[in-house]
Amino acid sequence: MLNNEKGFILPVTIIISFLFFLIFTFQVNIYLTEKGFYKETEELMVLENLMQLGVGDVQLELGGLNELRNPISNEFQYPNGTVSYNAVTLSETTLEVMIICSTKNSRRYRAQFEYDGVEKKITKWNEYH
Repeated sequence: MLNNEKGFILPVTIIISFLFFLIFTFQVNIYLTEKGFYKETEELMVLENLMQLGVGDVQLELGGLNELRNPISNEFQYPNGTVSYNAVTLSETTLEVMIICSTKNSRRYRAQFEYDGVEKKITKWNEYH
């Protein structure tokens, strides 16, 4: 053994190891947060896509009706999820439509709008996340 050991190396090694562990833990936490963020973003994009596809199909289906009857409902199946809607008559030419999109991961997105049967247009759009 050396006679001039003052115990300098062990505390420095422990401090450096602690700092390395702290930085590593911080980086892992950032990675997990970003991974969750990208997963949520992907789910929102799937829901938005389902909503766009569903609204287009609802418009095609309602546009092909000769008369607006009460109630009208249907469900569309897509590779990423399902879209269902329910339409009730507000007036002779207007329907109130509630559309619900569901992903395969059970995420839901709802919207409500009025559909003008004469002009074949959507009015008064409301979203519910």
